[in-house]
Amino acid sequence: MIRLSLVIAAFGIALVAALPSSAAPSGDVVSKRTQAKAARAQLAALGAQLEPAIERYNKAVAELKQVDADIAFNQRQIAVTESNLKVSQTELSAKLQQSYRVGEPDLVASIFGQQSLSEILAVSELFDRSQHQAAELIDGLETDRRTLARQRQALEVAEDRAAALKQQRAQEKTAIDAGIAQSKSLVAGLEDEIAALIQEEAVRQERLRRAAMAALAAQQAAADAADDQQVVVGGSVAASSGGDAGSADTASPETSAPIELPPTDGSIGAQAVAIAMQYLGTPYVWGGASPGGFDCSGLTSYAYGQVGIGLSHFTGAQWNEGVRVPADQLLPGDLVFFHSDLHHMGMYIGGGQMIHAPQTGDVVKISGLMSDYAGAVRPY
Repeated sequence: MIRLSLVIAAFGIALVAALPSSAAPSGDVVSKRTQAKAARAQLAALGAQLEPAIERYNKAVAELKQVDADIAFNQRQIAVTESNLKVSQTELSAKLQQSYRVGEPDLVASIFGQQSLSEILAVSELFDRSQHQAAELIDGLETDRRTLARQRQALEVAEDRAAALKQQRAQEKTAIDAGIAQSKSLVAGLEDEIAALIQEEAVRQERLRRAAMAALAAQQAAADAADDQQVVVGGSVAASSGGDAGSADTASPETSAPIELPPTDGSIGAQAVAIAMQYLGTPYVWGGASPGGFDCSGLTSYAYGQVGIGLSHFTGAQWNEGVRVPADQLLPGDLVFFHSDLHHMGMYIGGGQMIHAPQTGDVVKISGLMSDYAGAVRPY
């Protein structure tokens, strides 16, 4: 929390130094737009600093969900064990009361009272069964008591872990909220210009989405028309720069390269890419995993969820939810991870590019693979 506050303060100083010393005149649209671009670059850097905290928050949420499930399971098991224990105690109590009222039967006397060997054996077997049942009741009671003690201890451990996770989640949320609040104060007076830049990026990504979907449809149509012949259709979509917005926006270099579309082979990875690309231009929302907004692991978990592959909403978990893939064998749909702590990820689409949700103040977009590459996973 203290470290993040120092980072936020440092970015605030850097942004102030980057901006002109005097406020731009209200009519100087170009000057304010330039300031907005400088501010957005600083916000992107601040967003990158916030992302580890966001993924720690996601981890706490995911783990808390599992711990809550463990607590509910333990509670159900305890209820069953307590019920079994009560039944066993009742049966043993009834047997002891009967023995007290009528006394313990005399095996020797009972045997001498029988008139045949078969009757003697039957009486002896009855006595053995009665003694065995009593011993079983006592052993069952002891087993149930030990089981109940273990279950209650497991429940206590799970409840303590849940409390710790809730505290961690709250601490991470406080840090994230503080960072976002600070980012808003850094761009005070430039909100309209930055909103316009973000909207321009969203529009550009929407054009990419439509062009990519059209190219995919054309590829599929060509493949269907080829009958038994293998047709290779090289479909790539050059990103439109969008005039002034594309040439000036700091995000434009990330989307200016051609998009190498995934093969129309019906693979799960290609399906997941097609779904993710439907949300190009969707705002980044920390903790988001729905069409209303995504963070990096939320986008991949949502896209794969639509094709029947369940992924956790946490980068560290997704790193272990598939098979490792060498960098030279990447296929569309593979999950690509960055930084030593794996706090950012995206979905590979081909041609050295990925679709991802970068950080606060940005949108779901297509970018080249980042330099701090950590590895890749194929989750199917």
